[in-house]
Amino acid sequence: MRYKNCFDKERRDFLSAIKRSGIALGAIQASSMLAGVMMARVAEAQTGPGKSVAVFMPGGCTPAKFFPAGGNLPIQTAPLQSHYSAGRVALLKNATMMNGGHGVMFNRFNDPNPWGKQSFDVNLGKTLSANSNAPVKWLNLGTTPVSELSRDSAGIPTITSPQAALDVLFAGNNGGGGGGAVAPRKSLVDVHYKAVNELKTKLGQHEKEKLDSHFNSIRELEGTITSTNPGGSCPAITNTSAVGFDATSKLMTDIAVLALSCNLSYSVSLAFGTDEHLHVLDGAMIKDTTGAYRPRPSHDSHHNQGNPNYAGYYDQDVTYYMSLTAQLLDKLQAKGLMDSTVVTQVSDMGNVDAHSGQNCPMLVAGGGVRGGTIDVGGLSQVNLFQAVGVRLKANQGTNGNLFRNWGSPISGLF
Repeated sequence: MRYKNCFDKERRDFLSAIKRSGIALGAIQASSMLAGVMMARVAEAQTGPGKSVAVFMPGGCTPAKFFPAGGNLPIQTAPLQSHYSAGRVALLKNATMMNGGHGVMFNRFNDPNPWGKQSFDVNLGKTLSANSNAPVKWLNLGTTPVSELSRDSAGIPTITSPQAALDVLFAGNNGGGGGGAVAPRKSLVDVHYKAVNELKTKLGQHEKEKLDSHFNSIRELEGTITSTNPGGSCPAITNTSAVGFDATSKLMTDIAVLALSCNLSYSVSLAFGTDEHLHVLDGAMIKDTTGAYRPRPSHDSHHNQGNPNYAGYYDQDVTYYMSLTAQLLDKLQAKGLMDSTVVTQVSDMGNVDAHSGQNCPMLVAGGGVRGGTIDVGGLSQVNLFQAVGVRLKANQGTNGNLFRNWGSPISGLF
């Protein structure tokens, strides 16, 4: 299998980099930050993308307002305009989400029969971490508790606490876990900085600067977590005072980018809500028909397209979700990660008026994608995952040319 060949070579490269560095293997095993630095030495010599971000964006779309007729994006995808114009984003038209609708999160990163199987993000995490020796195999982040999106045979609880996510990253766990919000005894910077600082004489100047940058990012995140105190997860609809969705979404995006830029994980997933829509949208652009800021349950706009009391709500909701995607792409671009990372995004349904899987909004960004709007002729999420898996050299199909035994990939995507 292709990924096994990559694993064998990259593991030799990794061990060779450690040997040349003069740093003891035990020191590297004790600090995920130091392991990330060593992986960066290996990654700089490689070509092609090797990292993945899988995004779940709930709520579907209105196809005529999501896909452009020309070069300018319509209202629902407008936040992506700069990346679309630069050719960094491909919008997949006429895509199908198998088992579209509410209440089947286990299908979103998987095929229609996910039982006993690994989801796209977990499988890539295991494969890419085998290739890369990343300390955290996968990191499944989200705003709202759900245990079925990421699967390793059984469902894996989504990490909904930003503090817990940082603890997973710097403890070197496999990924996954609960949403506890217990703070560590001391800053993660304090835990890792002393060990790494003692070895700085064996690092190059560029590596020292990168490490300092990573530590500064961690300090900023810890400060933000302390000041915003999102409480571990977003509140349910019954909590009318809820204000946690936007803050948690942005923090989780920052943590996802930190994990990739520090080479702590090569497979991250971000779930902005769930397909049951048990979350309250509270971003600044969420307003009522009078223009006043008014947080609301995500599901409010889904069945009220003709109700004047909900005029514009659905466009606003989708635009808001896409602004979260745009923020992710902005941060990846700022860190120089767009070429080395493939971002894959799916939703739970297509046209919201039908609540079915047809015309599901899907997109791919980064990793050398062929930008623009691509008509995929009804192909599904598994065909998309096939194409991305092959691009990331994660081939595991029986004939060696496919990511998994999921049928043909979408052609012409990269």
